[in-house]
Amino acid sequence: MLRPAYAVEYDYLPAHQCFRTLMTKKIEGLFFSGQINGTTGYEEAAAQGLIAGINAARFSSSKPLIVLERESSYIGTLIDDLVTKDLREPYRMLTSRSEHRLLLRADNADSRLTPLGREIGLIDDRMWKYYEEKQARILHEKKRVKTEKIPATSEITQEVAELSGQIVKDPMTLENILKRPHIHYGILDKYGFGNSLLSREEKVCVEIDIKYEGFINRQRNHIQQIVQQQHRALPENLDYYSITTLSLEAREKLSKIRPQNIGQASRIGGVNPADITTLLIHLECERRLKQKEQQVGNALLTSEKSDDHIVEAVVC
Repeated sequence: MLRPAYAVEYDYLPAHQCFRTLMTKKIEGLFFSGQINGTTGYEEAAAQGLIAGINAARFSSSKPLIVLERESSYIGTLIDDLVTKDLREPYRMLTSRSEHRLLLRADNADSRLTPLGREIGLIDDRMWKYYEEKQARILHEKKRVKTEKIPATSEITQEVAELSGQIVKDPMTLENILKRPHIHYGILDKYGFGNSLLSREEKVCVEIDIKYEGFINRQRNHIQQIVQQQHRALPENLDYYSITTLSLEAREKLSKIRPQNIGQASRIGGVNPADITTLLIHLECERRLKQKEQQVGNALLTSEKSDDHIVEAVVC
């Protein structure tokens, strides 16, 4: 190679020097985004720029900074990977990098992120009203297809049987029709059972939510089970080298990256499940110790107050 081509070689900041807010750990109020964080691609830069810009504005206004969790968006997955993993090559955001792909879909992006946008002031009243009306129409349609039944002898059920390869013997709801393989919302429109008030996008949302309801609920339940442990915060000043039951590599990596929670720590290369268990035990021991100290302090305070009441009674 005579010389590097465009964008093959450039300076960058190891992103583990940033928090998930994209503010640098060493310089408060300094935010980085884009190729300087080790990514490649316009979409990756735009996603980081959005979060860095929001948080820079909120920091200057003394407002709490926002963090997108991995299970909330691909942006959250992107940033979490950048600040957690020891990257050896330019990072691209692939859908396969997320373990929650069933929930992170284009059709439900607004339902996942619009409430946050409204909370931080990025969604005006007009857009919020449009969002609420859209969600209400989708919810109403999902309720309707769960209750409306079609006779087994109707034309639509005959076509459903042909397309799905499954015999229809009994009356079935529109929901059960949509759950059949190779069946789409368009067949409801074809036979007059669709909802003309819905847009094409809204019909897609209804179809996906109905067809994959079981899988979606299973993934949501799984997330709820792990979220409490994964989001358990790690103290910023935690001395990992003092936890001798951690492996040496884990102590080095944890001290270098300084993860903000257990979930982030578990995704660091070189930190194995045994190290995560050790961290959880350490946090629990610290919690119990602080709780015990607080109980002792409260007991002493109560005792002092009782002594004061006894002295007052004797004086009287």
